[in-house]
Amino acid sequence: MNGWQTYRLEDFIPFTPDIYWRLLERINEAFWPLHVLAVAIGLAALLLALRGNQRIVLALLAPAWLTSGIIFHFTYYAELNWAAPWFGWGFIAQAAMLLALALFAGSGPTQGPSKALSTGIGATVALVSLPGYPLIAATIGPGLSQAETYGLHPDPTAIATLGVLLLILRGPSFWLASLIPILWCLIGSLTLIAIDATGALIPLAAVAIIAGTSVARSIQSAARPNV
Repeated sequence: MNGWQTYRLEDFIPFTPDIYWRLLERINEAFWPLHVLAVAIGLAALLLALRGNQRIVLALLAPAWLTSGIIFHFTYYAELNWAAPWFGWGFIAQAAMLLALALFAGSGPTQGPSKALSTGIGATVALVSLPGYPLIAATIGPGLSQAETYGLHPDPTAIATLGVLLLILRGPSFWLASLIPILWCLIGSLTLIAIDATGALIPLAAVAIIAGTSVARSIQSAARPNV
């Protein structure tokens, strides 16, 4: 029993930091300039979310989860981590869930641009992930060649999705659509902490900010008197 106390987080990661960074670099080399298209679609989803177009936004988010699951987890990460295929199926399940939610969402704007604090927080989190993640990697991270990008890599995909979902969903539907992104952010942060990566706490911080904002919004709505 005392033997477990000698284990550290990095002991559960079956690869070295150098191998992981090289994996990111290989993905970027193989799929450039798909990064530009993926980020453009993500920004379009964010702009439409600010206008309340639920159906289109949910449909636009789904391909990023599909491509990230197939390209990152099944094609590359599976070389390093035995659990990668399971993660990949989770990403495909998230894509299917987003499309299912899109079928039941309204086809037109459900609400106009809101001045609520949650709108600013959701948009900021999404922007940190969409154009921000490559910039962070280029300035304080491993470098632009190893930068993670929305739609190809899981961390920015999950973070941007949480920011956008905060703009368009409320209550149980928000938590249902956010469950897999939240779980991945936790896994992603733990992995980055284990390899001592710069910005390892960004996914965890995104979860705390988005979840805290959603809870606060729900409490505020419940406390507001019905008219």
